[in-house]
Amino acid sequence: MIGFDAMMRANSTLEDFCRSYFIFHGLDVNRPHSVFKFLPFLSFTESYIYQLDASNEDSLLLVPDNNSSSTVLERKIQGSSQMSLSDMLDPLDNLLQCQGLMTDQLRNELKSGIQYWSLERKLCQALSRNDKISIEDVMEAIHLKSFDYRVLNLMMYRLTGQQVYTSLSLLPYRLPAIVNETFSLIISRSMTCTWSSCLSRNF
Repeated sequence: MIGFDAMMRANSTLEDFCRSYFIFHGLDVNRPHSVFKFLPFLSFTESYIYQLDASNEDSLLLVPDNNSSSTVLERKIQGSSQMSLSDMLDPLDNLLQCQGLMTDQLRNELKSGIQYWSLERKLCQALSRNDKISIEDVMEAIHLKSFDYRVLNLMMYRLTGQQVYTSLSLLPYRLPAIVNETFSLIISRSMTCTWSSCLSRNF
């Protein structure tokens, strides 16, 4: 189920996407009809992605490491009925397929989101241990971070019946900002997890 918070977080991305990408699809963002015609598809998809992002955050937990004095970031122990993020993508995949919007390229971009969240957990774990961070992992995370923009853009090609232009569908739009946001996000989440660990250990 998509939460209200996920919908609110998706709003700013949707506004930026419409202002940045609609022009490439021959649409005028200042005309309400152009926006509202596609808004249900875009809003649901982006909100769904933000809900999965929140689930990924919830799956992170700092616990004391019995083998050292440091703390280790690891996934919460989930019940047998808990679905993985990959499984949680299935309803969105099925919906887009039923609406005639799913393509192999779009499905691959959704899978890149799973890869990004996995790297996010890995980098947070390294930061919490004060371990050396792989520059390759950081660069890969930066590349994958804007997968939702690429997903929305590929959807727009299907919705407008246009041919996909690879150069516009695969490249992130806000690369300079993405670099800063990725580092800030990783550090912020690591600090949050470290603080939670201190509280659990009564420090």
